[in-house]
Amino acid sequence: MVAQHLQSLGYELTLWFFNPNIHPADELARRQAAMAEAARAAGLPLAAGDRAGSPAEFLLALARNSGRRCRACYRLRFEAAAREAAARGYAAFSTTLTISPYQDLEAIREVGESAAASAGVRFVLADLREHYHTGAERARELGLYRQNYCGCLFSALERAERRAGRVIQKALQ
Repeated sequence: MVAQHLQSLGYELTLWFFNPNIHPADELARRQAAMAEAARAAGLPLAAGDRAGSPAEFLLALARNSGRRCRACYRLRFEAAAREAAARGYAAFSTTLTISPYQDLEAIREVGESAAASAGVRFVLADLREHYHTGAERARELGLYRQNYCGCLFSALERAERRAGRVIQKALQ
């Protein structure tokens, strides 16, 4: 959905995957495979690249930004994307995060614009949250893996805690 929207605005797209925040490694592999399949299905190039970071880099970024975990993660990833866009001679970059109703769109905008300015490119922001369910349905039609947490260890722990709480509540009823 994000790619379709950006193409409808006249952008030529190259996809790039950078997620040093993903934990554990098998989750990262599933997401990389899903990205490759989504790129193939959309007929879009997927730029060669790898994780280009490490879990340690992600954790250090969080430690430096106590209490602002998601914003620190956006910064780490958007700065890398902006540098990659500039190195490839692209005028702009964007993110698929803008379709998720679970992400902080204002923080995405602020961090994206800051990273873009530092690298000399533009950040393209599109609030696509209204298309979340349509995008999820399209992913299901394509048989793409759909994650159930943002990807970081902390998010996985929070998800586990919520699930445990629901199980406990159900058992007490």
